[in-house]
Amino acid sequence: MKNGTSGKQHRQQALLRLVTRKKLATQGDLARALRGAGFPATQATISRDILELGLVKVPRDGHHVYSASPTAGGGDGPARLRRFCEDYPVDGTIAGSLVVLRSPPGTANALAIGLDIAHLAEVVGTVAGDDTVFVATHGDRDAKKLLQRLAEFGIRSEK
Repeated sequence: MKNGTSGKQHRQQALLRLVTRKKLATQGDLARALRGAGFPATQATISRDILELGLVKVPRDGHHVYSASPTAGGGDGPARLRRFCEDYPVDGTIAGSLVVLRSPPGTANALAIGLDIAHLAEVVGTVAGDDTVFVATHGDRDAKKLLQRLAEFGIRSEK
C-alpha cells in the first residue's frame, strides 16, 4: 500500500467495493474488512472515510448495513445534492430559522453531506439523524429563501 493521498484514495476505493459486496454493519466490521484487504485503518480513519464517502446505513436482509450513497460518486456539490433528491424523496418545512428536512430512513447523513458540500449561502450548518436533517440558517427570512431554493433540487415543501 502507498502512503499519503494515493493510499487514502486506494483505501476509500477498497471501502466502496467492500460495502457493495459485503454486509458490513459496524465500523469494526469496516475496519476488519479493510485489514483483510490489506489496508490498516483506525476507528478515526474509518469515521473520516464514512463522512467523506457519504456512506449511509440502509436496511438489507433484516439488518442495517453500510452502503454507498448516490452522492458517493463525486462531482460538484449542487450536482450531488440534485442527484440525491432525484433518488430519494425529501420533504422540507420551516421551524423558525431552521429548515427541517425528512428523507427515507438511513439517508439523512448523505443528505446533510450534500447540503454541506453544496455551500449554499443560507446554510450555517447541518445536523443529521437517521431520517431528519436540521439545517440552521441565519434567520427566518433565510430559512424561507433556502426552502424555496431547495425546491429547485426537488425537495418538496410541506405546508
